[in-house]
Amino acid sequence: MTEQQFNEIAKWQKETFEQATPLSTLTRLLEEIVELKGELINEKAHPTTTNFNRVRMEFADCFILIFGSAAAYGLSFQNICDAIQEKFEINKARKWGNPDENGVVKHVS
Repeated sequence: MTEQQFNEIAKWQKETFEQATPLSTLTRLLEEIVELKGELINEKAHPTTTNFNRVRMEFADCFILIFGSAAAYGLSFQNICDAIQEKFEINKARKWGNPDENGVVKHVS
């Protein structure tokens, strides 16, 4: 994502959803994550180009919502980029456990 895209998304969401808050946007994000999960399950069971495109668009919805929520909270593109890099460095230094029965891995330190 570019800074221009981030700013366009933030502006559009603010103008289009005037009553939205960072929390309400994240609530909508949770709904989109459920949709994305359903598409990924369907893709795994029946891989097709059509499924791939639907999955791709669901990921895009999620990114749009999370970046819009961050902007509504007052974070800038640079704030987000810096935080992502900082958190990535923290995660790289952590020790990670084994996957659970769903394939989920959590850090142990």
